Amino acid sequence: MNKRKILRFGVLVLLFLVPLFGFAQRGEKIQTIVIDAGHGGKDTGALGKVTTEKALNLAVAKKFGAYITENLPDVKVIYTRSTDKFVELSERAAIANRNNADVFISIHCNSTEGTTTANGAETYVMGESKNEKNLAVAKKENAAILLEDNTDAYDNFDPNSTEAYILFSLSQSLYQSQSLTLADKVQKQFTNKVGRHDRGVQQAGFLVLWKTSMPSILVELGFINNAKEEQFLNSEKGQTQMALALYRAFEEYKREFESENHTASKPTATEKPASNDNPATVDSKDTFFTVQFSTLDKKLPVTDKAFKGVKEVDVYEYNGAYRYISGRFSTKAEAVARQTEVRDLGFKDAFVIAFINGERGTLKQAEEALKK
Repeated sequence: MNKRKILRFGVLVLLFLVPLFGFAQRGEKIQTIVIDAGHGGKDTGALGKVTTEKALNLAVAKKFGAYITENLPDVKVIYTRSTDKFVELSERAAIANRNNADVFISIHCNSTEGTTTANGAETYVMGESKNEKNLAVAKKENAAILLEDNTDAYDNFDPNSTEAYILFSLSQSLYQSQSLTLADKVQKQFTNKVGRHDRGVQQAGFLVLWKTSMPSILVELGFINNAKEEQFLNSEKGQTQMALALYRAFEEYKREFESENHTASKPTATEKPASNDNPATVDSKDTFFTVQFSTLDKKLPVTDKAFKGVKEVDVYEYNGAYRYISGRFSTKAEAVARQTEVRDLGFKDAFVIAFINGERGTLKQAEEALKK
C-alpha cells in the first residue's frame, strides 16, 4: 500500500474513531475542569536563560486552579500534575476523560529557533495546522512522546513527520465551536487585561487535545527564549496576571454557557438575597440587574472594610457560600457601569447577574421580564 493510500485509510479510521472519544458537553453546568501543566520531570520543555518551561507552566497552572477553588466553589479542579513529574500525553487526556471533565486547558510556553525577538501569547484548539508556524509549534509540543516508553497509544504517530499531520486535517473536534469560544475569551484577557501582544487564536494538531472528550484548548503564555518575556513569566506579578487572565476567561465562559442553558442559577430556596444589616434589604418580588463582586465562605457584614468604597452592598447565600452584590438596576447598561466602578476598586472579577422576582435568573430572562 503506497503512502497516499495509507494516509487516506488513516483519515477514515480517524473519522470513525472520533465519535468514540466523547459526546457533546455533559449536562448544563460546568462542574469539573482539568488543568494541564505542560511537560514535567525528564521533559523540561523549552529552555530559557534562567528557568524552564515546565516550571513556568506548573506555577501558572497552580495559581489558576487556586483562583477557581477560591471563587468558584462549585467547580472541581483536577491537575494532570501538581509536582515536577513526567506525565504521558495520552494520560493527560485520559485524566480528563476519566473524571468527566467539562473543560480541559493545557498550559505551555513558546520558543523559537534563530531569533529571540518573537513575543506574545496565543491560544490553540485542535485542528489543521494551516501554516508552517502552527505546524512547528505542534511538532515541538508533540515531541514529548519521544520520551515515552510506550507509543502504542499514538498508532506509531511520528511527531516530526509533516505528512503525518494530514491525519489531523479532518480531525475537527465535536467540541470545536465551544473550544473556539473559550480560546477567544482567553486571548482577549491576555491582550486587553494583561497587555500581551496578541498572536491570536490558532488551530494545530496537538496530541494532548486529540482524545479529550470536552472543549479543550492549549495556551502558549509567551516566549521563554525572549529575555523580556521570560523575566515577566518568571515573576510573581507575571504569573499572577496570566493566571488571573485564564481564570476570568474560564469564569466568563462558564457563566455564559450556564446562562444559555438556563442553569446558571436555577431558583432554589437558599438562592435569595439574605436579609442583613444593610438598610436596603432586597424585596423578594424585585426584578433587577446587579453586580456580583465577591464570594466568601464566611459571612461578613456588608459594611465590612473589605468592601470599602463599594456602593449598596448586599449578600445572598448559595451552595454554602456568601455572594456579595452591589446595587439594583432596571437596565443591564446601568449594571455594567457599576461593574466598571467595582472593578476599579480592585474587584477585578466582578460581573453582572440578574434576579427575577427575587431569585437568580439569566440576563436575558431579566431583560424580558422588565420589558413587560
